[in-house]
Amino acid sequence: MNSTSCFMRFLCLAVASMLLSGCLLKTATVPPRQFVLASIPANELAPAATEDLSVVIGFVKMPSYLLAKPMAVRQGASEIQYFENAVWAERLDHSFEMALAANLSRLLSTDRVYLTDWPHDHVMLRVVVQVQQFDIDTHGRGTLIAHWKITAPDGQLPLKSGNARLNKIGAAPHGNPEVIATTLSHLAADFSSQLAQDIRHARMFGHDHE
Repeated sequence: MNSTSCFMRFLCLAVASMLLSGCLLKTATVPPRQFVLASIPANELAPAATEDLSVVIGFVKMPSYLLAKPMAVRQGASEIQYFENAVWAERLDHSFEMALAANLSRLLSTDRVYLTDWPHDHVMLRVVVQVQQFDIDTHGRGTLIAHWKITAPDGQLPLKSGNARLNKIGAAPHGNPEVIATTLSHLAADFSSQLAQDIRHARMFGHDHE
């Protein structure tokens, strides 16, 4: 066997070995983009300071379809599509809690907005939020539907409750998943603004019943 035949045989064996091991069949994978909800910019004007106001966010509960790591887009009344190349950097309910706390802190001009149940003697009001829908559709229309309740710190005395149904028109998400996070951040900001007003009213109601 001459040297040329030996070389060709060796080359064929090498190629076959790489094919079997998958070396030539592997494609480069692009890591998915990761997003969080943004809070209200710090340079936006806040209302007059509220003296000694402290609030704890007891919990934010969301339906399980929103807890998937890939970002969701509503295809219709009963169909949800997920982006595999765009994911939430943390669970969406946790990201919502973080954004809500930061927004309320700025809107109420207080640094005493807590994310966990602090001792009752450290807070004045407790807020819980039950989210039914928080997504955008293929046209870029965002929807937030939620029930909220404000109580005394121990959660026993209800002071104020209500339902929010908010919409925001943004860019269509196809090919640009960043707009999902942008539109939902705006919805969270609008919800925070409404909730901040209700927190002020609940605080006055609580003082009237002391």
